[in-house]
Amino acid sequence: MKTSSPASKPCYKSSRNPKVPKVPKDPKDLKVPKDPKAPKKDKIMRHKQLFKTYVWLVETVYRFGPLTFDEIRDRWEYSSLYEGISMARTSFNRHRDEIEDIFGIRIVCDRSNSCRYSIADLRVPDRNSVLSWMANTLSLNNIIAENRAVHDRILLEPVPSEGETLRCAIEAMKTSRMIGIEYHKYQSEEILHYEVEPYCVKLYNRRWYVLVRFPLKDDFRILSFDRICRLEVLPKTFVMPEDFSASEFFKDFYGIYYDPAIPMEHVTIRAYGKERYYVRDLPIHPTQTIVGSGDDYTDYEIRLRPTTDFKAYLLSQGEWLHVLAPQTLAEDIEARHRAAVHRRPD
Repeated sequence: MKTSSPASKPCYKSSRNPKVPKVPKDPKDLKVPKDPKAPKKDKIMRHKQLFKTYVWLVETVYRFGPLTFDEIRDRWEYSSLYEGISMARTSFNRHRDEIEDIFGIRIVCDRSNSCRYSIADLRVPDRNSVLSWMANTLSLNNIIAENRAVHDRILLEPVPSEGETLRCAIEAMKTSRMIGIEYHKYQSEEILHYEVEPYCVKLYNRRWYVLVRFPLKDDFRILSFDRICRLEVLPKTFVMPEDFSASEFFKDFYGIYYDPAIPMEHVTIRAYGKERYYVRDLPIHPTQTIVGSGDDYTDYEIRLRPTTDFKAYLLSQGEWLHVLAPQTLAEDIEARHRAAVHRRPD
């Protein structure tokens, strides 16, 4: 008599005994695997959002201030960063503290002016101050960030950062340490080696410069960062004069050229056509004043030392600027125009 194996007996028995997962009846019971990187990603996103909020706050107070807290909160609710959560006063005060810590910009409350908020120590005439420059930069950054849809239609001038070289120079200034420089002048194959004291850095016409003092000669010189082949912070220290002011040092000059041997002059120029408005809205020098006007011109007076870069500016404006005084400068500019007209290629 034949016997057959029970139908329940498998023909092959695995050494493992896998369990068949139970399918939950309710889809809500399904567990989604957690991403271990999620908390870090969320933290990064929160930091990015906070940074954008800081930039927005600086730009808003800088452009529209002084503002009350209610006015700031109303503008926040109309901004592209608003996600349905109103700005609380405690959050606002915390943002102010963080902005001061990160950017060095203080948003202060004027209780005598209905508790309105503004940026402290920001003087409108001082357009070259670091604070003014930073506030302008953050304001521009926020405008571009809020208008990404047309970012390819916003064209900016590239400004070289000079990266590590600039950072090292500023670090040496902060710690009053001398710097060693390998410098390559234009029209020269020779590499010059300097050990100098860095006094200040200046951005002019999209180039960074450093004002240095040669201690053995007691002589100041301006060096361009794009001609520096190598810069090293030295262990030697120097004593920075307490009364030194970078803005005072350059106050008698137009741009980056420094030559105290050039005498001070009262320069009077006449601007024609649209140029008279350009000069009015973007003054050539802080001492600029209007001394006369006519149907198609405006006369401006400036007190400075007419250096080479100032003459180059006058020449670049061609027929739209005319030097009225002093006579020596007027003749110099006229002679340079004539030389340009008569210059021919070899």
